Amino acid sequence: MRLKWVFFINVLLLLLAAWGFIPIYSFGMQVANAIKGESTGEWINITPTIIFLFICLGVGVLMYRHNAKKHKRMLLKLFMPVEFSEQDEREKMINAHACRKVYLFMPLIFGIILFLMGLYPFIADTFPSYPMLLLFIFPIAQITIYYLSVRNKF
Repeated sequence: MRLKWVFFINVLLLLLAAWGFIPIYSFGMQVANAIKGESTGEWINITPTIIFLFICLGVGVLMYRHNAKKHKRMLLKLFMPVEFSEQDEREKMINAHACRKVYLFMPLIFGIILFLMGLYPFIADTFPSYPMLLLFIFPIAQITIYYLSVRNKF
């Protein structure tokens, strides 16, 4: 049950990150258009980015407090995933098997993303932040493959 919540929280945070980074991407596009002399005079909405940063700050504080007793170094306290806190050899083997599956599926996921990127010129006018969303397919696919692999082993 705990693994399911970790999976959903990770996917939710990645979706929030995509939502938060789309305004930054739009800002970059506006700067590029202004340099080209094609400025539209529109402003971006940075509210999603600010909400995302506050959520990241809260999650960072929670992760730091949760991992404070397990690790001595600061970076490990903040960035050590919950999945890697194995207790015994069986959990280490399950984790190694799941990581191997993720590694084996990455060329397939990369190929799918490349194919979807080929569709961008056709939808660039209607959906300009499409590349940013494709960028977030990669980690969501990794987390999903890892979760499905571990779930089948337990």
